[in-house]
Amino acid sequence: MAYTRGNLAVQERQKQQPQKQQPSQYLEKTTVIKRRSQLPKREKLLYLMSVLFVVTVTGWVGMSHVKVYDLNRQIQNADSDIHKLNKSMDTLQVKKQTLEMGIAQKAKELGYVQVEQGDAIHVPAIPGKSDTSSAQSGQN
Repeated sequence: MAYTRGNLAVQERQKQQPQKQQPSQYLEKTTVIKRRSQLPKREKLLYLMSVLFVVTVTGWVGMSHVKVYDLNRQIQNADSDIHKLNKSMDTLQVKKQTLEMGIAQKAKELGYVQVEQGDAIHVPAIPGKSDTSSAQSGQN
């Protein structure tokens, strides 16, 4: 006689009589053994190649980001160096201007007189000696 328990159909087992056990009867034991089938070599190779491809692409993208980061750092360092050099140039230009303005005053303190437009000093040339080096090289 069959009966159902939920959605499973189960056949009712006969009741064993404990008084009459025969040595020829055996107990029915069932065990379920699940074996996983191995992947074929081609499929394993495909998975391995896809993993290697993903790792390679990820490494390439990572290295490009490292290069961009390094270039940005170099640019920032160069900008900071340029800014420092511009500051030092500004201070040196201020020092130059103060020194140029102080030249006339220092010369007056030392007793020098400023030459005027009409007072030019002319030094006569010595006869027999030339001023240019090209004349000497032409004679040899």
